[in-house]
Amino acid sequence: MENRSTMVALAATGICAIFAACGGADGGSVAGGGTGGVAATGAGAGSGTSSETGSGTSSETGYGPDEPGGTNAGNSTGTGEGAGGDASCAGESSTAEIVPLDLYIMLDASGSMDERLAGGVTKWDAVTEALEAFFTDSQSEGIGVGLQYFPLPDDDVPRSCTTNAQCGDNGPCALRVCRDTFSTRMAEYCATDADCSESDACVDLGVCSRSGALCADVDATCSNRGGTCMRVSRSNCANPDSCVTEDYATPAVSIEPLDAARAEVLVRSIARTDPVGGTPTAGALSGALAQARAHAEANPTHRVVAVLATDGMPTECKPKDADGLAALAAEGVSGTPSISTFVIGVFDGNDDGAQATMDRIAEGGGTESAFFIDTNEDVTQAFLDALSAIRGKSLACEYQVPAPSAGQTLDYDTLNVQHTSPNGGAESTIFYVADEASCDAAAGGWYYDVDPATGGAPTKIVMCPATCTRFQEGGQVQLRVGCKTEIPPVN
Repeated sequence: MENRSTMVALAATGICAIFAACGGADGGSVAGGGTGGVAATGAGAGSGTSSETGSGTSSETGYGPDEPGGTNAGNSTGTGEGAGGDASCAGESSTAEIVPLDLYIMLDASGSMDERLAGGVTKWDAVTEALEAFFTDSQSEGIGVGLQYFPLPDDDVPRSCTTNAQCGDNGPCALRVCRDTFSTRMAEYCATDADCSESDACVDLGVCSRSGALCADVDATCSNRGGTCMRVSRSNCANPDSCVTEDYATPAVSIEPLDAARAEVLVRSIARTDPVGGTPTAGALSGALAQARAHAEANPTHRVVAVLATDGMPTECKPKDADGLAALAAEGVSGTPSISTFVIGVFDGNDDGAQATMDRIAEGGGTESAFFIDTNEDVTQAFLDALSAIRGKSLACEYQVPAPSAGQTLDYDTLNVQHTSPNGGAESTIFYVADEASCDAAAGGWYYDVDPATGGAPTKIVMCPATCTRFQEGGQVQLRVGCKTEIPPVN
């Protein structure tokens, strides 16, 4: 068979695939390759001038523990006869495809999203304008997108309360506030002084008899002729929003591939949503990961990621601390299927450690750091840039395992990943490693989503973090099928 290769460009990614036959052209045998080092017996049928008889015994050393499928591990002996090299390289060609990408976006719709930016628009308007632009971007076409908002109401919370007991875990009843943190925009509700910071006192909440403004000095005269501050005897539960994972795991708009019609469904959903309530980050994040995993289980050939977009530090649900939230995100990465979490934060400067908190969640979610947007910049453009970066980062890291021809099976020992930088130059081989834990921090590598040595059937070729970063810079990624998979040399 004549050596041949096919290069197919993949849309909008600068990625291509080559499937090549690698057999010797003279009819001699080639070590390794399509048979995975297992000896083959047969009549010499090579087109070259030489052939081998089965009178000898050969021995070759396999790759060792990092070899895909382990079929070449150890020594092998046989009486194979040369067959034009085709006994070791099948030489079949097909088109490689990037693993389909699906995003489950968990969007903060808390009351603070209604705050106005310097340009006069609200944070909600700026963020949703960016989302709509992303949904209708031609480069997003075909990407799966689902959407849910937080907070969601807890249906078990009473409409009003007169005691803390009536609110249960959603309490306290908003009858008292921490004095030094009290404001008419947002009050920190409390039951006792222990709920407040060390210098604050828990005092009765009041309402001005004339103006209706909230106040914290019961029986005192309100400013601006507002009347007398009268103690509140009936209020609402301070934390009326749901912390239930299943609530947020149920999408407002299910994950489906983007096209013009699907983009319109998402845009209409946003238009029906008004920002209100607190920030139950833990419940929302847990729900996003649960939905993403369920979708990935139903679509095993897809790459599914969660996107947490928020403008506030957690105010409801536990955990609220950065380490606790990072641990939730880390559970998504370590689970099966693995789900990464990208974080987009929209804050006024650092906002009391907000950037550190967002970065910790992203780090736990396997995405290194958050996209942190300062409200003094163009929020719409920055948010759109973040979404585009997430799209690019995700698309550069996973590829579909090529399908064999009808009636044949793919030998996982015969696939190689190669890369040419965007500046050209020599093609480099990316070495196979056993799994993510075997990735080299500097050199990278690639592995199958399911180790064929376990008897499973891989569906994805996954790049190690260092290789993924390299691929994101552009160039051409190539897959070669038919020759022994290359692994890192043993030092």
